[in-house]
Amino acid sequence: CNCTGKFEEFNTNQYQPPTLNSRLLFAQLITCMSSTEENPAQRNITFWAGPFGGMLTPSSSWSRSQHFYTYNVDDNWNKWSVDWYFKNFYPNYFSIERFSEASGHYYALAKIMRVYIMQIIATMQGPLPYTKVESGQYSVGYDNEETAWKAMMDDLDYSIGVLTALMNTDPSFNELTTEDRIYQGDYKKWIKFANSLKLRIAIRISNAVPEYAQEKAEEAVSHPYGVMDSNDCDAYDNITATNYKNGLASVNSWGEVRANACIVSFMNGYQDPRCEAYFTKSSASGDYDYIGVRSGIQGITTSMFSTYSTVKVETKTPMLIFNAAEVAFLRAEGALKKWNMGGTAEEFYKEGIRLSFNEHGISGADAYIANNTNVPADYICPLNAAYNYTNPCKLTVAWDKTGANADEDNLQRILTQKMIANFPIGNETWADFRRTGYPAVFPAHDNLSTQGVTKERQQRRLRFSEDEYNSNGANVTEACTFLSNGQDTDATDLWWAKKD
Repeated sequence: CNCTGKFEEFNTNQYQPPTLNSRLLFAQLITCMSSTEENPAQRNITFWAGPFGGMLTPSSSWSRSQHFYTYNVDDNWNKWSVDWYFKNFYPNYFSIERFSEASGHYYALAKIMRVYIMQIIATMQGPLPYTKVESGQYSVGYDNEETAWKAMMDDLDYSIGVLTALMNTDPSFNELTTEDRIYQGDYKKWIKFANSLKLRIAIRISNAVPEYAQEKAEEAVSHPYGVMDSNDCDAYDNITATNYKNGLASVNSWGEVRANACIVSFMNGYQDPRCEAYFTKSSASGDYDYIGVRSGIQGITTSMFSTYSTVKVETKTPMLIFNAAEVAFLRAEGALKKWNMGGTAEEFYKEGIRLSFNEHGISGADAYIANNTNVPADYICPLNAAYNYTNPCKLTVAWDKTGANADEDNLQRILTQKMIANFPIGNETWADFRRTGYPAVFPAHDNLSTQGVTKERQQRRLRFSEDEYNSNGANVTEACTFLSNGQDTDATDLWWAKKD
C-alpha cells in the first residue's frame, strides 16, 4: 500500500515553518513596536512625535544646544530616528525569515510588524530602503515614497492572505500565547490589526493617489475579519507579567517629559474627563487642574516646569501601539471622502470617542459627544506669559452638518479627537497636521531652524542622517532626488503631504 508514501507532505501544515526557533524572536520585534527600552522610548515617543504631534514636551536641554523641539536638531539626535529601528528590528526579522524559509504564519506576522515599523520611518523621513533590504544588507538603494508605501501595502496583503487561509482552515490554531505580548497569538486579531494598518496607510497617501487609496481602504474594511472595531482589539504591549518596563515611565521618572500645552489646552476647553487618565494634576496656580508646557522653549530645564502636569504612567503600564478608536476615526475620514467605510462619517466619529472613553474606563462619552458649547482653551502659562498661546481652533465637539464649511470643520473635529484618543503616540497627529493642516498643533515657541522650517507649517520631515551619508552616500544622494524639491531638509514636504 502506498497510502503513506507522501505522509510528510500530506500531514505537514503548509503554514507552519520547519523550526520553532523564530517564536523567541517576536518579543524583540514587539519591543521595537512599543519602545519599552528607556532611551529608545525617550527618542521615539518624546523627541520626535511628542513635540511635533502636540502630545509631550521634553523638559530638558541636556548637554547640547540644538534640539528637535526648536526645529534645529543636531545629527547626533537626528540619526536615532532611523538607525535604532533598522539595527534592532531587522536582525530579528531576517532571522525569522531564515528560520521560516520565508513562508508560513510566523513570516506573515513578522511582515506585519515590519510594515508597522517602516511606516513610522517613511512618515518621518520619506524615501527609505525597503524593497532592496536583505539580511545584513542595509546600505542599499532607496525606494521613492510611492514605491515604498505600495510595497508595504503588498506585504500587508500577503500576510492577511496567509493568516486568513490559516484561520479558515484551523480557527483555533495558536502557538504564540507567551511570546506575543500584544494578542497572545490570536491571529484573528492580527488580521484585524493588519487590515487597520492598511486603512491607516490608505488615509495617509490618499491625497497623492486617491483612487488607489480608496481601493485599499475599502478592501480593508470589507475583509471577512474586518478591522479593529472594539477595545478587545486594542494593540498594547502588555508588559505586566514580564521583565519589560514601560519606557515612557522611565523617562517620566527622570523629570524629562511634561504634558504638551497643545493637547492639554484642547482637553481643558472641552472639559474632557480623559485628562484624569492621561495626566497628573498640576500644583502650579492656574485656571485648570491640568497645565501643559509649550514645546520648543530654548534653554528649558527640568526644574522650570516641575509643578506642571506630566504623564500618568507606571513602570508596568501597558504601552499603546494601535487602538480601535483611531481606526474609527480613520473610517470617519474615509466616509467623509465618500468612500464605502460601512457607515457614515458622523457614526464613526462618535464611535471613535466612545471607544476611547471605554478604553480608559471613563464614563460620560455621550454627553461629551453632544456638547455644542465648549471650545478648546487658550494656553495661559502661570510661569511666564510669554509662553501663552491663542488656540486657533474654535470648534465644539458636537458634529455639525450645517454651514458652508461643514465638511472641513468636521474633518478638523475628526482629527482633533483622533489626536486626543491617540495619546501619547504623536506620530499620527504630526502626519495628519502635515497632510491636512489639522489638528491645530501648537508650534514651537522658539524656532531655531536653519533649514527653512516656519512656525506656520512647522517641521515637515526628518532629514537623512550623516551616518547614512557616510555609509551609503551614493544611494542617499539618489534618494534626495525623490524628494519633492530635491532638497534634504527638515522643511521639505513629503510625497503624501499635499496640503498646507
